[in-house]
Amino acid sequence: MTDLNTELSDLAGLRGFLRLCLDPGPGRDGRTVEGLARRMPSFLADSIADHAPELAALRKTAQDAHEAYVTALQDWITAETATDGEATG
Repeated sequence: MTDLNTELSDLAGLRGFLRLCLDPGPGRDGRTVEGLARRMPSFLADSIADHAPELAALRKTAQDAHEAYVTALQDWITAETATDGEATG
């Protein structure tokens, strides 16, 4: 049996591991690709980035957009509201 780091450094091993995460077999709950992406640990995302830098760039863009959304939402929630319902800054 190989160690996980070795398995994840190999493209076929990484894809096999990800497929296993999606469909772990009888009696175990699988997950969707979306669910996997939402809960993906950084060590796994790093391994994917080694093989698919374009996915790493998309993930970074999505993370940046999410952080901007959270900041804007916080600002909107905590802003005083004008009489017409628009938030004031």
